[in-house]
Amino acid sequence: MKRIFLTVLLFNLLLTTTVAQNFPVDTAKLNNAYAALVKELQNVRRQKDFFSAFPSCWNDFYSTYRYCDKDGYDLSMYNHAYDHIQALGICTAINDTVFCNRLIALSVGASLDADAPNHLQTLLHNTMQEKNDVFLYRLSKIEKGHQMQFWQFYWSSITDSQDAREEYVELYNRNKAEYPDMMNIMSFAFDFFNNGVVYISHFENSDNGVESSE
Repeated sequence: MKRIFLTVLLFNLLLTTTVAQNFPVDTAKLNNAYAALVKELQNVRRQKDFFSAFPSCWNDFYSTYRYCDKDGYDLSMYNHAYDHIQALGICTAINDTVFCNRLIALSVGASLDADAPNHLQTLLHNTMQEKNDVFLYRLSKIEKGHQMQFWQFYWSSITDSQDAREEYVELYNRNKAEYPDMMNIMSFAFDFFNNGVVYISHFENSDNGVESSE
């Protein structure tokens, strides 16, 4: 019995360690690609290597850069999030279509939170201004439900701001003629999610966001 107990205990310890240290991307490759890129920011090969190593969808992104307060959890990637997202934004050697596709994949299903998700959202807004035509064309090619998921994350905010409202009006007026259906979807998302969410980590830690009546 004692041997069985020790075996189960060892298995649980190993499982805990695995969960704590598990990353969905090759973090060594990603960190090496980043280190090489910052030495040669304009190098096409360095940019492509980093872009290739960067997470390709929201689940991988969040699992890589999320904050976790569990004992033993490796926070090195969480601490690298801002620098890595900034580096992604300067990968000008990446074809605009490929770049926008990646940002769409990173955003569909995403939830706003401090740090990495917030930095990603900033990159989205900057890219939308710089590559509006390509971005919206690629977005128009995905299912309407996923378009809503994209705009949900795009406009998610814990506060209201004049800048967000001005950007919304500018985007809507610029694109309503060519993409009327998408602009309707964007409008719904803006109405519901701008100043309509809390950080997902706060929601998860506040009894599912419902205030107690006691």
